[in-house]
Amino acid sequence: MIVSAEPAEVWSRLSDIERWPDWNPACVSTQVSAPLMTGQRLRLEMRLPRGRTFWTTPVLTELVAFQRIAWETRAMGMRAPTVTTLEPDAAGTLVTLVSESRGPFGFSYRLTFPEKTQAQMWSGALTGLARSFDDEERAPE
Repeated sequence: MIVSAEPAEVWSRLSDIERWPDWNPACVSTQVSAPLMTGQRLRLEMRLPRGRTFWTTPVLTELVAFQRIAWETRAMGMRAPTVTTLEPDAAGTLVTLVSESRGPFGFSYRLTFPEKTQAQMWSGALTGLARSFDDEERAPE
């Protein structure tokens, strides 16, 4: 997804996890302490596309300012890493999100959160991120 803002601006919004509910329709609420650091556990209340909410507690695994943020949801026999990368683009910033599940019980994660459901959640999050910058451009000063 192309976001019409520079990578530093996108990073600022993406790494401000407490404010995710402001622009991410899949995120209901957050509990996180600043400053962010690898190994830190997040507490996120998320909303599935059909409206049901759930809590998840991923661990931040990588933070590279203006370039990459990654976290991993862990359960017995399963790991679900999610990596979001930012790359400069002529129109702003190319934001790419990759999420997968692996391990002996990765199939159970995919049963609970089918690929289509995950795609809807992540697509909605990326669209919300992009629109949050578009809305700023249209707002009167």
